[in-house]
Amino acid sequence: MTQIQKDKKIHYPNLLLIAGNGRNVGKTYFACRVIESLSEQAPITGLKITSHIHEHNSEDVLIKDKHYVILQEKQITGKDSSLMLQAGAKQVFFVMAAPEYLPEAFENLSAFLPETPIVCESGGLHEIINPGLFFFIQSTGTPIKKAHHLIHHPIIVINDGEKLKFDYNKIQVNNNKFSLVL
Repeated sequence: MTQIQKDKKIHYPNLLLIAGNGRNVGKTYFACRVIESLSEQAPITGLKITSHIHEHNSEDVLIKDKHYVILQEKQITGKDSSLMLQAGAKQVFFVMAAPEYLPEAFENLSAFLPETPIVCESGGLHEIINPGLFFFIQSTGTPIKKAHHLIHHPIIVINDGEKLKFDYNKIQVNNNKFSLVL
């Protein structure tokens, strides 16, 4: 297991990271469309990370600590992590951890993560890793509330309220690494 240090990010070329400018901007929708698009080419793992502790099914718990919970999603529900499973992810993990405990939680999760492609929805993970691709979902006409994501030079995807303006076929996976065809 690799020790994650606060001042040194780990490179994860097999991880596509999705953050957004707040709630209900289309992050999960985008993640599910990417999973659908790529699941025919390679086994995709879904990953949802939140800083809020939610009710959860105890049979799905992989690791539970007083500061975080790591689940393997197995239920078919309307939860974001379940939607990733329904979109075609081979497996999905759901991490609930306060930001200060995310490095420890991710380090423990890494033992379960495959070397195959991972599609992750998380606002805080970019603070500890460098993903293969980083997307930022922004709604048309709303001010940037989470400008700290922009310093990482994400690919900005605009949600106009009806659809996300992005061609999912531009995302490629080669040797378990993500790339973007321009």
